[in-house]
Amino acid sequence: MLIHNLGLDSSAKIAFQSHAHADHFVSGEVIFATKATKFLSHLRKGGFYREVEFGETFYLGEYKARLYPAGHMLGSAGIKLWLDTGTVFYTGDTKWFKLRTAEKSHFPRADVLIIEATFGIPSFTFPSPREAEKKLVAFVEEALDRGKRPTLYVNQMGKAQEVMKILDVHGYTVKVSREMLKVARIYAKFGIEFRNIERDGDIVLRSYRSPRVENSLSPWELTVSGFGRLKLSNHADFWELMKIVERVKPERIFTVYGFAGEFARILRGLGYEAEALEPNSVLEL
Repeated sequence: MLIHNLGLDSSAKIAFQSHAHADHFVSGEVIFATKATKFLSHLRKGGFYREVEFGETFYLGEYKARLYPAGHMLGSAGIKLWLDTGTVFYTGDTKWFKLRTAEKSHFPRADVLIIEATFGIPSFTFPSPREAEKKLVAFVEEALDRGKRPTLYVNQMGKAQEVMKILDVHGYTVKVSREMLKVARIYAKFGIEFRNIERDGDIVLRSYRSPRVENSLSPWELTVSGFGRLKLSNHADFWELMKIVERVKPERIFTVYGFAGEFARILRGLGYEAEALEPNSVLEL
């Protein structure tokens, strides 16, 4: 979206990119992002990135700004802007609970909150990452005990590395795609190393964009996603989103992505001034 001609996960002359997933790629004369987001984005796209560290004060156009860890994947960030009319915080894709391969999220107070709503209805209630991790290990253990080779379907950037690190911690080797390996090498540059990658590993990781669909998987294949059988999600579930709202304490809320309309209605029912936005909206405050 655009705020005062500044792009927030939208292309503009001056833009901010929250993380390195392709659906959040932007173009512009200068793109502000974390160093990790720059490195990961350059695996798939070009562009001039201005690196910004978490907590560093800088100027996005004429407005003071600061980045905070979003917890979604390595380098993911939310941004706080100091406008003439007050402060705005945009979460980008975010996670309340700490993941193994992402920085712990932080949510500052702001007058206006722009929050993702990918899982913005109460039916999306996920186990904690550690609980999901136990379920993943139990699935792998059962498959291996039965002489089967488990296959996990994951997003190749972010989720794959989270699963790889979980399996590394628990002593399992993995066979991964070339794309997952490229991403893992970037993660290693930022101190997140994987010592369990082998040509013929115990467990196979495949892209969830593979032709196989959920209801055709064998008992030893598992989709790891908020929409999959194993709910290990890089996104906040409904209750995590509510915690973020309570932490930021905004006067106004704008919801984007996923169940934006439904989440805004729920927030209004709780007494908040809330409105759903399209991702490419132009917002004047």
